[in-house]
Amino acid sequence: MASKTPRKDKNGNVTSYQIEVYRGRDSEGKKLKPYSMTWQIPEGWKSENKIKKELDRVAAQFEIDCKAGIVPLEKKTFKQYSDYVIELKERDLKHRTVHRYKQLLERINGEIGYMNLADMTGEHLNRLYIKLGKPGANKRTGEPLSPQTIHLYHRIIHMIFAQAVKEHIFLYNIANTATPPKMEKREAEFFELEEVLAIRDALIQQPLKWQAITDLLIDTGARRGEILGLKWENIDFKNNKIEIKGNLQYTPEQGIYLEDSTKTDEDRTVTIAPEIMRILAAYRKEQLQYKLQCGDFWTETGFCFTQENGTPMHPSQVNVWQQRFSQDYSLPHIHPHKFRHTQASLLYFSGEDPVTISNRLGHKHVSTTQNIYGHIMKGADERASDKIASMLYRNNPPSSEAK
Repeated sequence: MASKTPRKDKNGNVTSYQIEVYRGRDSEGKKLKPYSMTWQIPEGWKSENKIKKELDRVAAQFEIDCKAGIVPLEKKTFKQYSDYVIELKERDLKHRTVHRYKQLLERINGEIGYMNLADMTGEHLNRLYIKLGKPGANKRTGEPLSPQTIHLYHRIIHMIFAQAVKEHIFLYNIANTATPPKMEKREAEFFELEEVLAIRDALIQQPLKWQAITDLLIDTGARRGEILGLKWENIDFKNNKIEIKGNLQYTPEQGIYLEDSTKTDEDRTVTIAPEIMRILAAYRKEQLQYKLQCGDFWTETGFCFTQENGTPMHPSQVNVWQQRFSQDYSLPHIHPHKFRHTQASLLYFSGEDPVTISNRLGHKHVSTTQNIYGHIMKGADERASDKIASMLYRNNPPSSEAK
């Protein structure tokens, strides 16, 4: 039950009450600072019964609100608290993740940043999501934002309120009461084998650097930043293996930089086809010759794939080149991540097991691979069934008559 402590003025008259609600104890057994509010006796009220009745009503409602998790300890705006949470999380998150969070929060705070945490409800979040789903929300195309994009906004808001729950500011996550739009499950796009072969045929006429980059994307299923993050010390020409240890990224604040770990923080070694290693070796020889010609113009960084002066490439250069390449040769639209999906599809259809595929792609959990490529696995299963049927039944069909 809420406690009610009278507060007196200098003349000894009770003018207000301090109402407090017990919050429990922390993990070390210490009492948490209670929820509290001040109720001022309305001017002109003299009846003790009337004051007591209203005080009891206010205290009871305050206790209900506290237990419902809608009474924060401090009057902070959503923006103030979200800025604090990002600063708190920044030490454990990758730079590109923090950059993305700040991008999303800039828009979120433009809509609800001024609101006090105490006043926020699921309805406020729903109104934000509705607005983001209307025409014009995508400032680049004028279209509504997709449900997938709106879920990104929802996810970061959920993270903000989750921290508030952890700090006992709320008893439950306000974001759980909101209803973001239902996401449509998008199937990962991949190239058919014939399309991959057509791409590789056209690649033969391209500079060795771009042959090597594209072939590595095809052959490994690695992420764009992982290929651009390769250094020559990561290439084992003798055993046809590469060690994927970093991820080349770009943000406006930091420029081009190498994260010294992959997306899942787990390095991996991938075996490469001898044909690809020969292309990589030829490119290495070409780069060394070019480096000698450059003299002082060359900046040694150790990266396999560089700009003209030896510094690391901007990740978007890959997308720009591959788009132009696909247009010049009337090939299907190419983007680096599509090769990653293609790798998964080729491995599934060749009968490889999910664990091996997951390890090769660098997924932290096999379930991630299965969730992304469930539709491909289904197709692979149907093909496997056809193979079994072909081997067991088509040349020796079972009798249709029961004996």
